[in-house]
Amino acid sequence: MPPPTLDWNDVRYFLAVAKAQRLAPAAVALGVDETTVGRRLAALEKRLRASLFLRTPAGWQLTAAGDRVHRSAVHMAEAAEELAAHAVDGDAAVGGVVRIATSETIAEHFVVPALRQVRARHPGVRAIVNTAFARADLLRGEADLAIRLVRPTDPRLGSRKVADRRFRLFASKAYVAQHGTGGALSDLAGHPVITYDEAIRAAGQPFQQVETDGLEVVVAANSARVQVVAALAGLGVVQLPDYIGAATAGLVHVLPAYDRPYRIWLVVPRAKRHVGAIRAVSAAIAEAFA
Repeated sequence: MPPPTLDWNDVRYFLAVAKAQRLAPAAVALGVDETTVGRRLAALEKRLRASLFLRTPAGWQLTAAGDRVHRSAVHMAEAAEELAAHAVDGDAAVGGVVRIATSETIAEHFVVPALRQVRARHPGVRAIVNTAFARADLLRGEADLAIRLVRPTDPRLGSRKVADRRFRLFASKAYVAQHGTGGALSDLAGHPVITYDEAIRAAGQPFQQVETDGLEVVVAANSARVQVVAALAGLGVVQLPDYIGAATAGLVHVLPAYDRPYRIWLVVPRAKRHVGAIRAVSAAIAEAFA
């Protein structure tokens, strides 16, 4: 028996429901009504001769067959995006919205300057910058590119190293003068620290490579700006990316033995690497780091 012929639109509807796990939000995302979504799904299930979802009170969950179809459907979506990108690759007019997932500090110091350059060259490019700590899923379309501290291993994601940096400890000049010896701190032990809150630290943020057990955490915040202000107020020692500490008047680098190297990666789904706007923004960000 020959394999069933699939309608790409049915697959798009299937992917939307798999992502939203309910008909109503999927219909909103697709710009249609729930009846249309339900009809498309029913047509796909009939064509595949398989039930793709379990309808539960908690939402529509993929069945085993649905999970297998979903993996193939994602590949189809990526191929469709790449085909569309090739179709407009030679177009001189670069424009559109680019969604960027990164951290608050990288956005401020590197992404915004890069966007200024992009807008000067390509006024039709607009950006949505997401600095939430929850990692955006590039393969599910939650962002078009990301700047991360860990290189991805999924072969569907392309990555390039854009920087080698260091996490360093900083304190205010006044704090060092009051608590240091000879104008310097001798050890981290005994000094209060300023850091990210537990949930964020558990996700691999600073102080992720400095042991804080036994130290007094005087300020835990989910904002790098709040930590900088707390350090400037003399509340304790803070770990920051080197570019933030160096750019903040009033903070001094302390305890260089605690310096920790890290790398910054620019990550783009391979299916989107030929999209003009994404390519332009990626190049500008890499240039900003350089």
